[in-house]
Amino acid sequence: MGTAKADPVGFVKSLPEKAILDEIQRVPELFLSIKDSVDANRIPGRFILTGSANVLLLPKLSDSLAGRMEIIHLRPLAQCEITGSKPNFLASLFSESLLSRAGGTNQKTNALGRSLADIIVKGGYPAAVNRSSAKRRNVWYRDYITTI
Repeated sequence: MGTAKADPVGFVKSLPEKAILDEIQRVPELFLSIKDSVDANRIPGRFILTGSANVLLLPKLSDSLAGRMEIIHLRPLAQCEITGSKPNFLASLFSESLLSRAGGTNQKTNALGRSLADIIVKGGYPAAVNRSSAKRRNVWYRDYITTI
């Protein structure tokens, strides 16, 4: 980070043809150098900028890169990603095996196992899912929303 702040132009010039810069909001000085590099070479996808803050709201941001960047919003993990299993939720959801007859009657009951409502409430953000209790997950979500 020290080199990037001390010499943003040199830092950007020293990057390989394609580069990922994580937590870019920590070095807002890089944005003007990235803009100049993009203006000199308009090949898309040369830089992937990631971070946990909205860079457009940074107080020290000298340039927004408007017209030079695309924002991709990352979504929470899917249940198969959380459990490390093969994705099959939609196929299961529409299969006859998901429904079973209850006590010989024509009433069908959900056979998903763990309640779908519980899965939805737990969410898909790894930091929240790893909390030991629903109370701790709720606090994490509250703080996350407050931060955003």
